Amino acid sequence: MKYKVIALAVSGALLAACGSDNDNYVEQQNFATVQAFDGAVRYLDTFITCGTETEQFVGETGGQGKILIGEGNFPLFDQNPSQCSFSFREDPNFTTKDAIDESNGKSMTNVVYEVPGALITPGQPIAGTPYSTLIAAKIEEAGDNPDIDAIINEAFVNTLPAGVTLDADLQALFLSDPQTALDSMDATVQKNVLASTMVLSDAIAAVFTAGSAPDVSLVESATQNAATDLASNPGFPTSEDGKPTYVELSDDFETYYEAVETDPSTPPPVAPTDPEDLTPGEELEPEDPTEVPPVEEELPPPTGGTGGTAG
Repeated sequence: MKYKVIALAVSGALLAACGSDNDNYVEQQNFATVQAFDGAVRYLDTFITCGTETEQFVGETGGQGKILIGEGNFPLFDQNPSQCSFSFREDPNFTTKDAIDESNGKSMTNVVYEVPGALITPGQPIAGTPYSTLIAAKIEEAGDNPDIDAIINEAFVNTLPAGVTLDADLQALFLSDPQTALDSMDATVQKNVLASTMVLSDAIAAVFTAGSAPDVSLVESATQNAATDLASNPGFPTSEDGKPTYVELSDDFETYYEAVETDPSTPPPVAPTDPEDLTPGEELEPEDPTEVPPVEEELPPPTGGTGGTAG
């Protein structure tokens, strides 16, 4: 299956209460929190599609890679978020700031994160991540009545470095609240998951710039190969002096996809195993999530008048 099926949609929902001092707005406003996460990705353009409606621009993600959507802005989403999908990507028609990874300062202008409605449970948070995007493609590939749990497990098994496993509960937590999931892992598992997530992000980004699109299984195996290298690097994800580090493999994956089309024996990309070959980064200062203003409270229809004549 060609990887164009990656171009599905992404989303997440976590309700929180928020008020407004403007009398034209609902006094007590519910928000859905939509997040883009690799580390958290700030300034990614966010789009929503519900049912058969046309895709609509929501805004750019803010701090923690989040954007808060006020209840009433998208009625179908309010009714049942699983009938909607979100897409995170840089769009030149809407972008005001370049997307960036908050954890290390890596440019994320080439990433695309997606989550299908099948991964959305009303009232539960879901983050758009490289894994949600991969799972979206695998669901599309599976056709009718896919086994979602099996697909989720397969996505992690096929991309994490050999010997690293996440149980079903931790997989679900990572898809819904990735930072909390990472914080609950021991240092070794966390490092491996971070490596595979970062590499998978680059592997997916390259799909949209390569001349030809590879099969999903090829993306998975290449990701696992490079993630194993990266996880073995003692300078990842932080250097000896505590600074965040990262790699940029998008060009390597793009070259690989183009070459393997004509030569299946082409070796997959590798990640550096020497700390000196990692890119030093900086963690961004905290910033509030972007808030989409609540829609104006619906006013009662006008009662009309009885009319009359001038005298």
